[in-house]
Amino acid sequence: MRKLITFLLVLVLGLALAVKVTFKYTPPPGLAVDSVSLRGSFNNWGETPMQPQPDGSWAVTLDLDPGEYTYKFFINGQWPKDMCDDPTFGRPMVDPTADGCTDDGFGGQNAVRIVEAPVVKKASGPVELAFEHDPAQARYLSVADGRLAVRFSAGAGSVASAELIAGDARYEMYPQLEARGRAFWRVSLPDAPTSYRIHVVQTDGREATFGPFTYGGQAFRGLDWVGERVGYQIFPERFRNGEPGNDELALASDEYIFNARWRRLDPENKPFLSPWNGPVTPQLCCHQYFGGDLTGVIQKLDYLARQGVGLVYLNPVFDSGSAHGYDTHDYLKVSPKFGDKAVLRVLLDGAHARGIKVLFDFVPNHTGLGFWAFRDVVRRGPNSPYWNWYFIKKWPFEPGDASAYEAWWNIGSLPKLNTGNPAVRRYLLEVAKYWIRFGFDGVRVDVPGDLIDAHGFFAEMRRELKKVNPEAYLVAEIWQADASWLEGDEFDSLMNYALGRGAILKYAKGKPAAFANGKRALREMSQVYAVLPEAATDMGFNLIDSHDTSRLLTDLGGGKFGQQPSPEGLARQRLATAILYTLPGVPVHFQGDECAFVGEKDPYDKQRYPLQWERCDAEMQAFYRGLATLKESLPAFDTAVWRAYLGEGPLLGFYRGEPGPGEVLALFNNSTEPQTAPLPPGAWQDVQTRRTYRKQVPLEPLGWRYLRHRP
Repeated sequence: MRKLITFLLVLVLGLALAVKVTFKYTPPPGLAVDSVSLRGSFNNWGETPMQPQPDGSWAVTLDLDPGEYTYKFFINGQWPKDMCDDPTFGRPMVDPTADGCTDDGFGGQNAVRIVEAPVVKKASGPVELAFEHDPAQARYLSVADGRLAVRFSAGAGSVASAELIAGDARYEMYPQLEARGRAFWRVSLPDAPTSYRIHVVQTDGREATFGPFTYGGQAFRGLDWVGERVGYQIFPERFRNGEPGNDELALASDEYIFNARWRRLDPENKPFLSPWNGPVTPQLCCHQYFGGDLTGVIQKLDYLARQGVGLVYLNPVFDSGSAHGYDTHDYLKVSPKFGDKAVLRVLLDGAHARGIKVLFDFVPNHTGLGFWAFRDVVRRGPNSPYWNWYFIKKWPFEPGDASAYEAWWNIGSLPKLNTGNPAVRRYLLEVAKYWIRFGFDGVRVDVPGDLIDAHGFFAEMRRELKKVNPEAYLVAEIWQADASWLEGDEFDSLMNYALGRGAILKYAKGKPAAFANGKRALREMSQVYAVLPEAATDMGFNLIDSHDTSRLLTDLGGGKFGQQPSPEGLARQRLATAILYTLPGVPVHFQGDECAFVGEKDPYDKQRYPLQWERCDAEMQAFYRGLATLKESLPAFDTAVWRAYLGEGPLLGFYRGEPGPGEVLALFNNSTEPQTAPLPPGAWQDVQTRRTYRKQVPLEPLGWRYLRHRP
């Protein structure tokens, strides 16, 4: 009954808060338009047709809940690459009414629309309480930092104070954040009560007690080791060439051998080996090999330890047909171009001896053309026992022809696996268990949302991997803040691009000020933390850039590949990284960011260019080391607790740690002018200078401070 009441309450609130939003596309002069549809995060990137208007525009009106949405117009059957600047479909903006643009993950830009929550008030008095709490939902109850974290939400501005009552004990609850017209309050308990109530005093003086709520001891529980670490992503083929003798082996298993269509249509465009500092070519992304390997990673383990790294995420190291490795040929074999299992064992043992955990990259959605099951299908057709491992549309076919079989994003070299087939499912789960047994400390899963029966598959994967190693860390490549994966029965964390690129990157850019400001950044962060369970927050896999995006310094205006980084770009990278290191969970940066390297994604994925270690910026390296030291020294940073404080103009601020002495207030300024930030009551000591401030504190241009609350 309680769940039904909660559902009806959420339904009523959703209907009450929905806002009518009109999307309108006006074609530029000279462009003939036959069809336009709207596709975005609000319709799961499905197709919502837009209708032609008398003035020549196309429009549609939707009922949307308050929040931030990304979208594109689909015009004449084509995507604009950049919704903020497209020479064909609209310049300077395809949709001038958008609130800005954000990285689409494929070298382009989605438009952003921010839908503000309407203020819902009675004829007189404050906002209705609209209390919501359900201990069965992980976002309201989970275990983090070894404590039971309990939250409730209510209408923004409706609650003056609250406390949790468990037997004779009473615990004060604290306001945490506001998101989409609702306020979230929280408390964490040293013990787990079997029953509790929540008492609320409203802003109009009325009081209400909710419950009793029961807790059976089965809650989503965070892994304590994750949040204390600093993460580092390694793209092995471009990290370091430690063993030149295996370089030629890259060509022996390349996709070109198995892709008959490629050999027929473009026979001269073959994969090739390149010097470590060789020129960028159109093959850079995938088939220009430079010789990076696992021995190279081993040789840099001491360096990583000195940088404070405690978690390494390795891009795929298994046998494949490319430099990136997402076209697997053998899930149980280390790619010969990287080494073998003996070398991998040395790497894992060396990392563990230095206190460094290691994640492997798992690709269960699709294989490469050289995968043994797909090769058998090519050879034997319907007679192959693996025929139903894939979605074959016609046979015989030419490998590489995406019209003959389902392929990821219609890329012929990536045939899609049928994870609805029990045999495929069992094979993949056994692969994942094998590598956890081998010694990996967790797994990052590629495009999990694209699998057949994705949630069922990953629920089963969690059960089996946690039996092998209960401390295994499971991370999903989900770019949005989609908490459906984080109920405690699938993943421990998402790749938090929603925080890194959705909030931090935009804020650190600092322009346009109407779009890149503290208020917006705080709202975006609050919206993410509103849906994440504290257990998942405690294990956050937090990143701003990766092998799939432009480099952080380039995104912040520091320059393109081959250019000398600009001073302002370097300062903005330091600002963005200082924010990243304050978030609950593990800050993860892409290899070479600490060297202040630049590189744009489009064209050719230049962010993946081999690391030229001799050109590493020593000052930026020292900056990253310093942040790692600060993170390790501040107990508040090893907690799941995040509370909103300030978002005003260029200023952004939030609390870390439990309220009271020892909590840290992190403050940032994205302006090139000095600013003064207001302080909460009490004494606040700068953790670096040891100077204590009250009432206000100065912030340098593009500056930041971590201030510890003193008794």
